[in-house]
Amino acid sequence: MKKLLSIFALLTLFFVFGSVNAQWHESFTNPATPDANGKLKSDMTWQWWAWGTAVVQDGEMQLTGAKDPFGNTTSWIQIDQSIDPNAAITPTNCEVYVKVKITTDGTPDNDDQFHVVIAIDPDFMSNLNVYTVASVPKDNAIGVFYFAENSTKAANVNPAIVYDQYYWEKITFDGSTISVWVYPDGGAPGDTADVKFTQTTVTSLAPTLIMVGAFNDDSSKVHIDEVYYNEQPPATSVSEKPTSVVTDYSLEQNYPNPFNPETAIKYSLKEEEKVSLKVFNSQGKVVANLANGVLSAGSHEVHWNALNMPSGIYFYRLETANFSQTKKMLLIK
Repeated sequence: MKKLLSIFALLTLFFVFGSVNAQWHESFTNPATPDANGKLKSDMTWQWWAWGTAVVQDGEMQLTGAKDPFGNTTSWIQIDQSIDPNAAITPTNCEVYVKVKITTDGTPDNDDQFHVVIAIDPDFMSNLNVYTVASVPKDNAIGVFYFAENSTKAANVNPAIVYDQYYWEKITFDGSTISVWVYPDGGAPGDTADVKFTQTTVTSLAPTLIMVGAFNDDSSKVHIDEVYYNEQPPATSVSEKPTSVVTDYSLEQNYPNPFNPETAIKYSLKEEEKVSLKVFNSQGKVVANLANGVLSAGSHEVHWNALNMPSGIYFYRLETANFSQTKKMLLIK
């Protein structure tokens, strides 16, 4: 009963904050354990819901489960301005990126899951009127789940969702439309969402972000490595290589080529400027955005993981205000 009362008090707090423009990033750099009130302060401050475990270590938030008030084995964490003044939430118009993996030492009979709450009713503890984006590694599945009906409203399969391997979820909420992309760490979201669903049930959305690990096996764990809220992660897997002086622009042939499923692309910039590096399929459709922003002068390298792409010829194009070049590569599976 004490746990439930403290949760209702917490919910009352976060409903006093309105939506504002918000951009923030949590990298879980600083180790943290819950204090007596369940708060964990890493780069930002999070609220643990007091069952299972939550700890920040090794540069990630780690969740393991225990029985919750709904009778499931879960662990919940939450952030909003009632918990951290810098964590403003825009519930009707937001873009969220989460880098996550689920690990297990066992072979669960049912499903280990990771949920990101995307539309939550102020009275959800009594009416269960809440939608989440749920990923399930056992089935390589991503979907929109509705608690009130205990049902999946829209779902798709993405091979990036597997045990013991990081993947990214990009989630947007625009008015009432939930869109979800999944891509492997080292990749980038495609042009088309894996899942899209329009909800009309939650008419008053709470300004909070909640993430939940739901477990079937005692050995299973959720690892959350990065969270970007209304802010895009840097170009995926970009790293700058030391160089003496770069005197010109260049785009090198990817290596290896042919490849399966990952390849590296190196390029050089004569000066700091805005860069676009895109991958196109043979029909000219953009399938990956590997760089999109201002980068420093020098040598750069980006890795593209084409795990969820079919075999075939692809083209990658580097564009700046002063340079443009396209090269061809071959994916063979």
